Amino acid sequence: MSIDTEYTIYSVENTKLHGYLAWNQNSKEKRPGILVFPEWWGMNEYIQNRTEQIAELGFVAMGVDMYGEGKTTETPDQAGSLMSALINDKKIIKDRVQAAYNVLKGHSLSNPERIGAIGYCFGGALVLNMARLGMDLKGSREFSWIT
Repeated sequence: MSIDTEYTIYSVENTKLHGYLAWNQNSKEKRPGILVFPEWWGMNEYIQNRTEQIAELGFVAMGVDMYGEGKTTETPDQAGSLMSALINDKKIIKDRVQAAYNVLKGHSLSNPERIGAIGYCFGGALVLNMARLGMDLKGSREFSWIT
């Protein structure tokens, strides 16, 4: 199976966000779309790999950049700082989640009536918020780890 990937850049309040799209180019049919929300590390290689794995299952998948400019980190202190700044601004969370949803919904291979979301840890909380906000998700899955 041949998976195509590309970055898509979209903006929310002067912040450029770098979504990571993946899909199977062998089919031209519309298919369900899945948003992939990262842990507090940002949309790193792990999330990009997960996005590609979901595309291999027949979806159009989009890894979501919540911090902007494709920012990632490997240190807990910086990850905590980035995440805290974001979660303290409910409007920006809503706007960035909605913007990612709109990008995926508008993709030429995505069925706009069949959009779902998964999230890992911090991303799982974002997916739960999407449901609370009444966003039209056809499915969701949240993953979190308790130590």
